[in-house]
Amino acid sequence: MSPAVGRGNPPSRSASSSTIVAETATGYHLLKINGYSLTKATTPTGSFLTSSPFTVGGHRWSIKYYPNGDDVEAADYISFFLVLEDEETNMDLKVQAKFKFSFANQVKKQPSLKYRPIKTFNLEDSCGWGYVEFIKRVDFEKSDDLRDDSFTIRCDIVVVREIRTEETTEILPVESFVPVPPSDMNQQFGDLLETEKGADVVFEVAGQTFAAHRCVLAARSPVFRAALCGSMKEGDTAGVVHIEDMEEKVFKLLLRFVYTDSLPEMETEEDVICQHLLVTADRYDLHRLKLICENRLCKYIGVSTVSNILALADQHHCDGLKKACFSFLGSPANLSAVVASDGFKHLSRSCPSLMEELFPAMPPAACRLNPPRSDSASTIVAGTAAGSHLLKIDGYSLTKGTPNGSFLISSQFTVGGHRWRIRYYPNGFSASSADCISLFLVLDEKVKVQAKSDFQISYTGQVDEPPWLATMKADTFDGAGFRSFGYEKFVRRCDFEKLIRDDSFTIRCDIVVINEIRAEESTEITTTAAVVTVPPSDLNQQLGDLLESEKGADVVFEVGGQTFAAHRCVLAARSPVFKAELYGLMKEGDTAGVVHIEDIEPRVFKVLLRFMYTDSIPEMEEEDVMCQHLLVAADRYNLERLKLICEEKLCRYISVGTVWNILALADQHHCDGLKKACFNFLGSLANLSAVVASDGFKHLCRSCPSLMEELVVMLALPVNHA
Repeated sequence: MSPAVGRGNPPSRSASSSTIVAETATGYHLLKINGYSLTKATTPTGSFLTSSPFTVGGHRWSIKYYPNGDDVEAADYISFFLVLEDEETNMDLKVQAKFKFSFANQVKKQPSLKYRPIKTFNLEDSCGWGYVEFIKRVDFEKSDDLRDDSFTIRCDIVVVREIRTEETTEILPVESFVPVPPSDMNQQFGDLLETEKGADVVFEVAGQTFAAHRCVLAARSPVFRAALCGSMKEGDTAGVVHIEDMEEKVFKLLLRFVYTDSLPEMETEEDVICQHLLVTADRYDLHRLKLICENRLCKYIGVSTVSNILALADQHHCDGLKKACFSFLGSPANLSAVVASDGFKHLSRSCPSLMEELFPAMPPAACRLNPPRSDSASTIVAGTAAGSHLLKIDGYSLTKGTPNGSFLISSQFTVGGHRWRIRYYPNGFSASSADCISLFLVLDEKVKVQAKSDFQISYTGQVDEPPWLATMKADTFDGAGFRSFGYEKFVRRCDFEKLIRDDSFTIRCDIVVINEIRAEESTEITTTAAVVTVPPSDLNQQLGDLLESEKGADVVFEVGGQTFAAHRCVLAARSPVFKAELYGLMKEGDTAGVVHIEDIEPRVFKVLLRFMYTDSIPEMEEEDVMCQHLLVAADRYNLERLKLICEEKLCRYISVGTVWNILALADQHHCDGLKKACFNFLGSLANLSAVVASDGFKHLCRSCPSLMEELVVMLALPVNHA
C-alpha cells in the first residue's frame, strides 16, 4: 500500500510502544533416590513414590516418581510428574508454569526454560504434568547417572504469576537491531587445514602425507615451533617431515585439534585412540589436548583397564587421571579383582615405584586381600534452596530525590521458605557512600537464616545468566537484629548514569538459602569421580601471541608509513579478500613481500590485524570514530563478524549530532541493522525535529536522495513534507 499523501501541515506523530510483561517466580527441587534397586523391586507399574512438598512461586508442589513407569505402555521406562499440591480451598485454582526434569549431575549452570511450553496445573488433576517415558530403564542402569544405586533428579520450575500488557513510551533498545554471532574462527582454521591453501610443510606418517602451515603449528606447540622454525628445524629439501611411532589416524586428529582446539566425537575405540592421543599430546606439549584425553579416559576405568591406564598416567605425569584410578581402586571389591589379573602383575613388575605410591593411598580395608567386609561411608549434606528476585526501577531520576541514608523497598518475596525484601538506596547508605547506589538484601522475619546472595544490574532489561554462588561464603541474616547484607558502594552514580537507558533499569538478586547441614551415614563407597578439569580454549590467545612475536611471518604490510608483519595463511583463513590478494590471481606484494595498503590509518589496520588473529577487538579511545573506520575496513576485507561488532557498538553512539553520519555510513556499506537503529531513533518526533534543523540533514538530502525516500516510507510522513 502506498504511503498516505497529505496537504498542508503534517499530521502530529505519536511514537509509542507496548510491552507484554510476564511476571515470574523461579526455583528448583532436588529429589535424591537412595536405593534405586529397592524402589524398582517394590513399586509396581502405575504406582509411584512422592517427594516431600516444596514451594515455588507461592504454590506448593510435589514430584511423583514411577520406577516402573506410569502405565503398562511405559513399563520399561522411569516416569516423573510434577503435581500442584495447594490446599483444596479453591478447586478452581489454575497455575501456569514451565518445568524441566534433569539428572542433577548433568546440570552445570541454571537451565534455560525460555522455550519450554507453559502448562496449566489445577487441583482437580492429581496426575499433573511430566514425562511418561523420561528414560528407558535399561539405558539408565548403564549410564553414569546411576552411581552406587542412587541418583538425584532436579526439577526446575518457572511459575507465571501474571501476564499483562503495559503501554510505554519507550523506543526499542538499539542493541536489538544488530545480533553479533559467536566466533567461528576455529571453523575457519579447520577449513584452512582441509583446503591446504598456502601449506608450507608436509608430514609423512605411516606412508600417508599431511599438508600443514608452519606458523599455525608453531603458535600452538612449542615443540613444533622448535622443530619447524628454530635451531632444531626439521624437513628435507622438499619440506617433508617424517614422523615415527604414530598411526596416521592419530596424527590426523592431532592436526585437527591444533587448528580447531577441539576433538570430534569418536564412535568406536575412543578409549584406545585417547590413549594414543595422550602420548602424542605429551610429546608435542599440547597441554589442553592432554587434559581432554585424560578427562575422556576417566570414563573407561574398569577392572580390565585400570592397570594400563594407571601405567599410562604415571608415565606421562597425568595427576588427575592417576587420582581417578586410585579412587576406583579404593573399593576393596575392585582392588581384589584387579590384583588377581595379569595386568596388575605386569604393572607391579614394571612400575614398582607406582606400587609404593598406590598402597599408602588406599584405605586400610582395601589393602587386605581377604578382609571381613565392613564397608561404610558418610556424607556431609548441605540442604539448600535457591531463587531470585527482579526489581525494576522505572523513573530512576525521580528516585534520586530520596535523601542519603533513606531507601526504597521492594515487594516481599519468598526464597527457601523465608520472606525477603531488597532495599535500594539511590543516594547511598551513609555519608561515605553518598556518591554511590547501595543495595541490601533484608530478611523480613524475626529469625536467623544462613544464605548467600549476589546482585546484578541490567540497563537493557535483559539480565545476564545467574551468578555461580557455590564459592561465595554464607552470611547469617538476622531479621530480629536487623542484620542485612549487600553492597554499600555497589556502583558509582556518575558511572552508572553513563549507561542507563530510558530512565529505568533492573536489579536482580540471586539467593541460596542453606536450610540444614547434616552428616548422613551410609554404606556407599564413592565411585570414580572425574578429577580432570579441562580449561577453556586458548586458540585466540596463542594466535595473538604469534602476531606479537612475528615468528614465521611471511608478509609485510606498509600502512601510512608504518610496517606490520603477518602470516599469509592466517589472513587467508579469515578473509576471502586477503586469500585472493595473497594467494590468488590478485596476488599482491613486491619481491620483498611488502604489500602497500592505501586509505587506512595505521591504528585502524593494527586493530584489524588483531581481530583476524584473536576474533576480538580491544577497548579503544575515540571508540565511535574508530568503529566507523573499522566498519569500512571490515567491509573492504569481507570480515562479516567484525562488521557486525562495529555496527553494534555504533548503535550506542546514535544521537542528534551523529545520526546522519552514521545513517549515511550504514547505507553505503549495507548495514541493515545499523540503518534500522537510526530509523528507530528518528521515530521520536522530538529527535526528528532536532535533526531536521541540522546541517547534516541538508547535506544528506543532497547526497543521498534515495535514502531520504526510504526514510519517508519508514516514518510514513507525507512525501511533500520530506
